[in-house]
Amino acid sequence: MSFIHLHVHSHYSMMDGLNSPDDLVKQAKILGMPAIAITDHGTLSSHREMQIACEQYGVKPILGVEAYISPTDRFDRSSFKDKSIQAYNHIILLAKNKKGLANIHKLQEIAWTEGFYSKPRIDREVLKEYAEGIIVLSGCLNGLISKAIEKGNMEEASLLLKSFKQTFGQDFYVEVQSHNPVEINSALLKLADKLGIKAVATGDAHFARAEDKVLEEAMLILSTSPKS
Repeated sequence: MSFIHLHVHSHYSMMDGLNSPDDLVKQAKILGMPAIAITDHGTLSSHREMQIACEQYGVKPILGVEAYISPTDRFDRSSFKDKSIQAYNHIILLAKNKKGLANIHKLQEIAWTEGFYSKPRIDREVLKEYAEGIIVLSGCLNGLISKAIEKGNMEEASLLLKSFKQTFGQDFYVEVQSHNPVEINSALLKLADKLGIKAVATGDAHFARAEDKVLEEAMLILSTSPKS
């Protein structure tokens, strides 16, 4: 098993993350982490703050986004009538270089102008078009591959992995997280081994210090509770 560890990818948007980039990078430095990625949901708005904080504390910034990707195409609105259809999944995009960062910016522009439906969405077609310079992680439990595994459709999961590997080569990684169900991680790692894809262990950073957990959970409840 080829295994890479990416320290954390931090969230600072849409009430999904509590602390600022400065708080997160400062704590990363204290913990001895040489790098930290910023992967807010569907937005690049915290990139500049992350760069400033990383420069101040001597930590390498990895600029990216947790993008929303349509399981079909970015123009598909069929979930409006059929609630059994999922409108979007998650996928991690990280800039490998300046070209990659420019392509992530372009993808997010397309997500907001062409693919917006509940969330700013891209699709596999446009991701392939702007693939240069981008490192892709398969995503969290709401990723395309994890969802296929959750449904017991291993053939679909395998086909998706093969497609991403064909597009991104060595810049595509199967992502596992410690809070995932063991059976999901096991299936992801088994497929990664079978298809010769490297795995990466990640952890979301929604708050910087243990004492911040209660407030972050309160924010999450406020942002996800049904509106009356």
